[in-house]
Amino acid sequence: MSYIPTIVVDDDKEDMRRIFKMKGAKAEVKIEAFNSWDLTRQYLESGNPVDAIILDAKGKLTSDSNPGEAHVLESLIWVKARKIPYAFYTAYTDSLEILSQQIAEGRVFTKGRHKEEDVFAFLKKEIANSPKIKYPEPFECFGNDYLDIKYQDLLMNIVLIQENDEIKNPEHLLFNPCRIILERVFEKITEIDETVLPYALLNFERQRAGLLNCYKHLSGIPYKLNREREHPANYLREIENEFISKQLDTIITVCHPGSHEIQKSYSSYTFKSVLWALFDVLIWLKNFVDERK
Repeated sequence: MSYIPTIVVDDDKEDMRRIFKMKGAKAEVKIEAFNSWDLTRQYLESGNPVDAIILDAKGKLTSDSNPGEAHVLESLIWVKARKIPYAFYTAYTDSLEILSQQIAEGRVFTKGRHKEEDVFAFLKKEIANSPKIKYPEPFECFGNDYLDIKYQDLLMNIVLIQENDEIKNPEHLLFNPCRIILERVFEKITEIDETVLPYALLNFERQRAGLLNCYKHLSGIPYKLNREREHPANYLREIENEFISKQLDTIITVCHPGSHEIQKSYSSYTFKSVLWALFDVLIWLKNFVDERK
């Protein structure tokens, strides 16, 4: 794996954090280590890149608390909800019944029986199958100066659903997340440069109208705003990215609420076309932000 993944380690023992950092360099992984779950979670939710997590079963919830089993429950709920690759490295494998499912999945490694390298090898295999590794360019548009890192989970879920052919509830699993991400894209454009997309257009309570007006404004298509007819310049054509206009059209056409009435005619390829279009829009947005830094 040429990509250098970032693995976060949560362990209250300073020597274990030091060993992970030392061995991580040799294993070609970047280690960020913390001594309590509150500090670990703060880092995880800060927008910094994270590809996998190593947890200590009996760890500290806070820096001033004692190690205990409550650490397992809180950290496990967090990582499973976000579908981030994870493993446990603990000396208490045999005494924690709560880890029975993780043991069955091969996610628990025992200190003294397994080496830190074993944990790295397991996680690197999981990371290699992550949507962030398969599709790095669109996922670079989350965190830091781009879209809030929390919306990355929406895109991650969309990709996993597509790959697993689990499109059982298109509205809940695909339509709404795609629309939410697109709304955040338009908001970010306005935040960065309101001359490109006026704030007055960000009216997403009337979902399709708000999305359509933003798309039309960027594409030079006349629209009505407050009963007044607007005739915008074709911004996307002017910057030689007119294909983004077509991608926006695809996303909005398939994902707006009225489309749900005809969703039976959609195929798996329809949903894939929306995903690829969304990828293009996210890649374009990152470039848009970078050019204005």
